Order: sequence, then structure tokens, then C-alpha cells
Amino acid sequence: MSETTHTLLNERYELRERLGAGGMARVFKAWDKTLERPVAIKILHEHLVEDPTFKLRFEREAKIVANLNHPNIVQVYDFAVIERDDLPLYYMVMSYIPGKTLREYLETFNAKSERIPQARIYDITLNIAEALAYAHAQGMVHRDVKPGNILLRDNGEAVLTDFGIARMIESSRLTQDGISTGTPLYMSPEQASGQSGDARSDLYSLGIILFELITGKPPFEDNGTASVMIKHLNQQPPSVSNLLGIDAPTLDGLIFKILAKNPTERYQTAQAFIDDFKIVFTSLNLDALSAGGKTVIVNTPMGSALSTPQTPVPSFLTPTPITPLSEASPSPKPTTVAPQSYRRITPLMGVLVIAVATMAVAVVILLRNTLSDTTTSTSIDFDSLESMTQPILSVPDGYFNARFDPDDETNQYWYQGEVGLYSRSVTDDGFYRLVNQRANTAETSVIFAEQSYNSISIEMRALLEEGSAPASAYGIVFRYQNADNYNVFAVDGVGRYSIWVRSNGVWRELRGLDENWTQDERIRSIGQSNRLTVDIIGDTLTGYVNSQQIIRVVDDTLDGGTVGIYFATDDGAASVLVDSYKVYPSVPSMTGQ
Repeated sequence: MSETTHTLLNERYELRERLGAGGMARVFKAWDKTLERPVAIKILHEHLVEDPTFKLRFEREAKIVANLNHPNIVQVYDFAVIERDDLPLYYMVMSYIPGKTLREYLETFNAKSERIPQARIYDITLNIAEALAYAHAQGMVHRDVKPGNILLRDNGEAVLTDFGIARMIESSRLTQDGISTGTPLYMSPEQASGQSGDARSDLYSLGIILFELITGKPPFEDNGTASVMIKHLNQQPPSVSNLLGIDAPTLDGLIFKILAKNPTERYQTAQAFIDDFKIVFTSLNLDALSAGGKTVIVNTPMGSALSTPQTPVPSFLTPTPITPLSEASPSPKPTTVAPQSYRRITPLMGVLVIAVATMAVAVVILLRNTLSDTTTSTSIDFDSLESMTQPILSVPDGYFNARFDPDDETNQYWYQGEVGLYSRSVTDDGFYRLVNQRANTAETSVIFAEQSYNSISIEMRALLEEGSAPASAYGIVFRYQNADNYNVFAVDGVGRYSIWVRSNGVWRELRGLDENWTQDERIRSIGQSNRLTVDIIGDTLTGYVNSQQIIRVVDDTLDGGTVGIYFATDDGAASVLVDSYKVYPSVPSMTGQ
């Protein structure tokens, strides 16, 4: 058709300015004479509509797209097909959004060799992810998510356009020939192999965009289309940490998860990605990157740096006061410091919801030593403690996320009840509460599962309640084989940390230092919540506290085992509130270190 301005479509829309063209359509700024407002009109290329069934498909898909009503999706006002020069002309009328595309925005920063501010990355990514979550819930898949299909309003808000276009042009001829829809740089592996893709394909494309927003370039670059598609199929994306010279394992985990080659290993929904994205990004400070050298990403919430208050805010719940622990120990006062309780934690490398119908059963494994330094170590008396063994449950796929809500099905993996002066229970406000009224004793609460884990990541959020013996400790048990063989990564109520192996009943601190426990200002003291994470990749053990790497050691003593919680009292009774505990696949560094 003629692209002369002032051409009329259906006597209502006057084409005034050509805005651009792509592989699927030409876009014009036009004037709606009926409603007297500017609109954008997308006219599909004639060669895409040769299939005789296209008209029905176009009308069906256009109706679905027109019903999408979301602030981050371009609104479709009208659609039609008319005859022009004896050829069918298919067009869609959409809201006109002045401003740049995300592609133009990226090129502006690249031209100046500057990074996009973290707050802008956060807002743009969240806008598009929420648009995808909404559209996917309506049964609509985009299939061509890329910077050129994202518009930025004058206020900076990102809006996704071209929903349904890729699906509209699919035909039996295209599918039969194995011709892929989508744009190679942002194409999912399944689309690169000729499949149509689904909602998870959109998430993969979003992951590519997020990678580019952070680093300034997509993970796979090449001048040849076929070469890029082969990389999507076979090559792992580089580590963002390595590219930027930072230490941000949670960010790497987020990227690796959304860019998984196998769709089943990817985020299964946009909302699942959003949950993790908010948690990861609000604990980073990418803007603090130095001009050179290694920069550690610290736990610095962005807070007011965000243009919109969409960061999940931790809940502050007053824990249940510790009950009187013994006649010899005075009853502690109720805690006055409200702990941080993170109610919506999802794994950086993937969370699976567990549904197990088997009845809850119990195993209590009691230690015969304590992970304390020589200044607080005493012998442990187990004579009055009961020994219990019952059948073991099976955890589907091995991974789980325990949030300890009263109706959480994963509660059955944890023992609840009393053994002597030691009790464990799931509280009404969503904690796993461990109370030990005996001084100088240590205990493990191992999950009731038959899985043996090796390369995994474990995260636990917990606090030592006020009124407890201050140097009491809590942490993560891993590679648990039996009461005499396992590892522990733990912190205590006075801000110290340590990592151990118990081998054949003998404790060994893994750092080879003169001190067993090390003070660190990043560890929150008694009454405040700490997030402990340990990555087990082969023989390399990396420990994090509050998203900051604390320690990395190599230990080949044990080669696998189950997982659990460690709890040791000091010179007095103590109580621990565990807010969440999750096990998820560990992602190795691209450097192999």
C-alpha cells in the first residue's frame, strides 16, 4: 500500500507519520477522526498473510489481545481487514505512547559507556514481568518479547506492545518448515529449535532483557542469526558477577534460573520470577560498583531509591516470649525487639511446592558435643533425653520451601513435640520454634526425608529470641549421614560465625584458625533475624549471612547426606524462631572456582 501521510483507513483513521517498521509490521502515528485523539496503527506486512486461514486466526487473536487491560500492556482499540489494491490489509489500532523504545534507551546508555541505574532496571523489569503475569493468566503468550517491543512512557513506565502478533502470523506452512517466530537475540531455546514456545519462553526472553539491562549487552552476541540460535540451544550464559567484577551469587542464581535451557527448570510462572526478583534486587546495590576491581554486593535495600514502592517489605512480628526454662534459670522477659519475618521467600534457583499425603513422623538425632569455642564448651548430658525413630518420608524432587505457616504441608518434614526439656513446635504466627531449657547442649533437627543431597543450596531465616543465653548458636546442618558425620554452618547471638565438620564423632573447624568462632559486624545479634545460606558445589562450601559472603572453604570429608537445623545452648537456656528453610539446586560459578 502507499505509505503517503494523510491516507485514510476505513474513513476514520488518518495516517500522519510513519514511526517505524519491523519484520512483522509497519507502524504509523494516526489520528482517530471519530474520537479526536492520536493513535498508533500497526499494519501487518502483506507477505505474512498469504495463508487463507489467516483472516480467522487474526480476528480470533486480535479479540483476545483487545481484551487485555493492563497498565503495562499497550491497549488495542480496534482491528480490521480491508481490501487495498486487491490485497487484504490487516491492521490494529492501539494507544499512542510517545517516547523511546527500550532498545533506543539501551543504546543511549551504551553510547555513553554508562550503566542503567538499578532503580530503573528494577522498575522496567517489574513492569514487563507484571504485564506477562497478567497476560499469561488470560491465556495469551507474547512469543517476541524484546526491547524493540517495549515502549517507555514519559514518566519512565515500561509498556509491552505487539501481544499476539507472533501468534497471529503462525501458520501450518511456517510450522511445517520449522521456521521460528521471535527475534534471535531474545529467542528461547525451544523457539530456536522451531517450536512455538509458551509462557516460559516469554520469561526466557525477559531474562535476556534483564541481563542486557544489567550488563549493557545480551548474553549471546553474534553477527550470524544461526550462530546466536545455536548458543541459545547449547551455551550457558556468562555469570553477571564475572562480567561486572562483583560478587553477587543471588543475582547470578536469578539469571541462571530464568535462562535455563530446559523450560521445566525455568521459572514456571511470571509471578514466581517476580517474587524472587524483588527479594534479590532489594538486597543489591549495583550502583555502588567501583570503576575497577572486585566489588562485593552488600545487603543494602534500595528503599527510597525506587520510583515505586513495590519492593516486598519484611513483616515485623513480635515472637512468642520464651516460657520459663527451668527452676534454676529465671524466667526471661518477653522480647521487646520485633524480628524480621520474610513471609514470601522463594528460591533464587527455583522453588517447588511440596504436596505429600503421608502422615507426619519423627526422628530425633541428638549430638554428643557442642559447636562452641573453648571458653564456653562443657560436656553434654543426654541421659534424660529420649530416643525416637519412625518411618521416613519422601520429598518429591528433593527440593522444598518450608515457611512454617500453620497449613504448610512441609511442616510434616519437621518433628513437633517435647523430648525431656527440649521442645519443637510450629507457631500460629508462622515460625518453627525450638526451645531448649538445658545449658551447654547441642541438637540437630533433621528433616524426615530419605533424600541424600550433595550439590545444593540451603537458606534459613531465623533468630535467637531475647532472654536466651546470648552465645547460643543456630544454623544449617548439611551432608548429614548420622549423628557422628555431618557439616554445620552456624551463627550465634553475639554476632559470630563458624563452619564445622563432624567426622566419626570428632569436631573439626574447617578454616584451620586458632579461633573456632569469628566476630563479624554483618551478623545481627540476639533478637534480630539473620538469613543464612550455604552453597554446596562439589567439595566447595560457601557461606553467606544476610546476602553477604562470609566464608568459602573446601572440605571433602563427606560426600552427601540429608539436611536440617542446628541449635546449641550456651551457659543457660535458649529459644530459636525459624522463619523459613528452603533447599534448592545450587548453580556453580562459570569460573569453576
